[in-house]
Amino acid sequence: MRFMNRSLLLAATILVSTLGPSRPAWSESLTIDLVQFQTSDPEAFASMRRKSDSMPFTMTEIEKLSQAGIAERSLLEMVRTRGLLVVADADTLLRLKAGGATDALVAAVSAHALPPNRTLDLTIAVRLETPYSVGQAPHLYVEIVNLDTKEQEAFLHSPLSQLLAQKWRVDVVEDRSDPLLPTRVRSLRVWGQVPIRRPGKLEIRLLVSKDPALTRLDGLSPGDQKDVRVFPIEYPPVSLSRACELQVELSRDALLRDHFNLGRTDVRCRWD
Repeated sequence: MRFMNRSLLLAATILVSTLGPSRPAWSESLTIDLVQFQTSDPEAFASMRRKSDSMPFTMTEIEKLSQAGIAERSLLEMVRTRGLLVVADADTLLRLKAGGATDALVAAVSAHALPPNRTLDLTIAVRLETPYSVGQAPHLYVEIVNLDTKEQEAFLHSPLSQLLAQKWRVDVVEDRSDPLLPTRVRSLRVWGQVPIRRPGKLEIRLLVSKDPALTRLDGLSPGDQKDVRVFPIEYPPVSLSRACELQVELSRDALLRDHFNLGRTDVRCRWD
């Protein structure tokens, strides 16, 4: 993805720059230190390089236009300028040919189809309310699991105190002055690209825990397992956008300094 503000790329290091030749093998999940995620304006996710202002064609639309007798020259130009929201694999191209498409149209579909989804642009937005310092804050764990293969796609983690210690570009601090109990609200957003091996049913799992050594969120004790928040999503084979935002609210207990309560959590995804 190409971002509108190139200076944002210098804000922090993205661990998942390993999406190039050094990308981990498909049999491995990706473990990510959240501190190494980049901070940026989430609106950048909405930008998408297009050759025209119109939405790309779907496979159904191309088949209809081909069968309706649209001149091949016109159809090829539309495909070239608008692109195709389709995975141009062998089965798709054979189906198009069987429906009466010319070789030129089949070649154009293959050339101008959008690339299949292979990453998820994940934003993690944390809002923490605390009357004390965050020195004893717990660890934040986010796991992405493919429900079809039962494989862990990625495991993201960080001590919350370390996240909050960073000089994030979009960090916001709100002071609510109270003579008896001053409260500070911290808000931050971190984001990065997470590799996803295949489309289908995924789960984004969230846990806030004092345990600093977790590598998975299954097989936990019953007490810890009940604290895991689970968000199912349907990851499409191809889409204009691949952006999901995980929203997390935490509040520190006024009496138990080392205890944090997990409040409202939510996941919102945008594919088009």
